[in-house]
Amino acid sequence: MRLATPPGFPTEVFVQEAPSAELLPSGPWVLVGDAAVREQWRAAGMPEPPCAIWEAVDESRKQLGTILPWLEDWSRQPLHRDGTVVAVGGGVLTDLAGLGASLYMRGIAWQAWPTTLLSMADAGLGGKTGADLPTGKNLVGAFHPPKRLVACTAFLKTLPERQVESGRYELLKVAMLLGDTAWTEELLGPDPVRVAWIERALASKADIVHLDPTEQNERRLLNLGHTLGHAVESASGYGLLHGEAVGVGLLASCLLAESQGLQPFPPGLLGQLAARLAPLAPQLPPWESLLPWLIRDKKGAGLQAAAKSGLQIHCILPRPGEPALQHLLPPEAWAEPYARARHLMQGDPTRA
Repeated sequence: MRLATPPGFPTEVFVQEAPSAELLPSGPWVLVGDAAVREQWRAAGMPEPPCAIWEAVDESRKQLGTILPWLEDWSRQPLHRDGTVVAVGGGVLTDLAGLGASLYMRGIAWQAWPTTLLSMADAGLGGKTGADLPTGKNLVGAFHPPKRLVACTAFLKTLPERQVESGRYELLKVAMLLGDTAWTEELLGPDPVRVAWIERALASKADIVHLDPTEQNERRLLNLGHTLGHAVESASGYGLLHGEAVGVGLLASCLLAESQGLQPFPPGLLGQLAARLAPLAPQLPPWESLLPWLIRDKKGAGLQAAAKSGLQIHCILPRPGEPALQHLLPPEAWAEPYARARHLMQGDPTRA
């Protein structure tokens, strides 16, 4: 099914059960895919162009060095400006392939075929491409939206439960961003992931991205849970999955919003979220290791502003029943909410 997107939106969005060759490019194309889904792609009868690239790509390989062989391979094929890159895999792979497409011949078309729940709900749509540097996540990148996104839910059936749970926090982010408490509670419940949830998350993200394609204002709202989450993920040495770290960031964001005088979330809801995150508690890094990553966060207000009033970063604060708000706050503002989140995850509400 093709989702309705705002007029002029640069990406066609499809959500369906199985992959379909009809949605692949009609002209010349190359494929970059995650080796973990290669057999599933072939079993579905999907074609592979000559010299398709299939390899294992995880967060440790989200580097510029990973895409250089891809660019060289495309040039040898040769792939011209009328060609398309088809990226089949999770968020790391689609981020890298989209970045490669933005660089090759100063930008060629690409398609995202996300195969994880996290990439379907977040990474595949919106045009953010990127690679990490030793000093921070996604510090190298470009806004280069895919021409088409095809989310095939059949790929989710082969994912480990941990990966599905990780992606669920990106769906939860959208529900909390919208202030939809009923949907938030539904996502925290025992039900398996529903296709309707994916469709709603993609439609909501498309609406926000269309208002602010290059993240100057409204699009920053999509960073809910990510400001602290990226720091947690990096400081853990990527022992935590991206979505897991975002889940921790969501819990801390609720507590940060409360500390800033906004309406608190019901204790029962926060308890549900904390209980879901509880198995991750032993892996949480200490606050002191998070602060350097927050200081280097690319969402900071800038060096000139920092020189005048101290470093501040854009923080997204959720509210029950109302859309989330943006606040500029110093990185240190996260210290107490993070400590409270850890206590809740450890089952100690008295210290939260």
